[in-house]
Amino acid sequence: MVKSGLFARWKAKKAQVITWYYKGRVGGGFTCWPDGLHAPPRQIKAPMWGRAVVVENELMYHTAEATGPAALRHPKGLALDSRLGADPAGDGWQITTGDEVIQHIPADEMRFLLHWGADIFMDYHELKVALDHSDDLTHEQVFDIFIADLHARGERFTMPTDPIRHPDFVNVLTRVYDPGKPSIYPPEPVEAALAP
Repeated sequence: MVKSGLFARWKAKKAQVITWYYKGRVGGGFTCWPDGLHAPPRQIKAPMWGRAVVVENELMYHTAEATGPAALRHPKGLALDSRLGADPAGDGWQITTGDEVIQHIPADEMRFLLHWGADIFMDYHELKVALDHSDDLTHEQVFDIFIADLHARGERFTMPTDPIRHPDFVNVLTRVYDPGKPSIYPPEPVEAALAP
């Protein structure tokens, strides 16, 4: 969750709805840290058929768990042009690379996810400003905000002429604003405990 307030001019809310269809019991869940990376996470665990959340993922740390048994996660022969489709031999799915079927996936181990979003405005004026871009930040304004914040934090640095591409300045931004890793991260699901 962004709490620094560096870009307080951004007003519209970016709401997303995520809906899952997954009958499996290994992985496939959703983990998020709505109160920041150092607070306990919240989870939606599988199975999750027709479950949904309304979230603001652009401002909230989140991750999806890997889905299904580990043996099904990395099929040999998977390529950028591989395709997923219905398995004509049953009610499951299959992955093909070219003309070769490289993996069959049981229907219960396939996670289907729908994700859509919306911009939510408080009034017509906010909508108009967003559509006509009259309040967009320029690169110069963004770096003025960063520079003021870095100085307020007591950071010492040399401002380059091209801050977007200067590795030393990028390293300063990364060091100062990197939130680190979650303090609490749930363990991977244990497959053996879920076996029949």
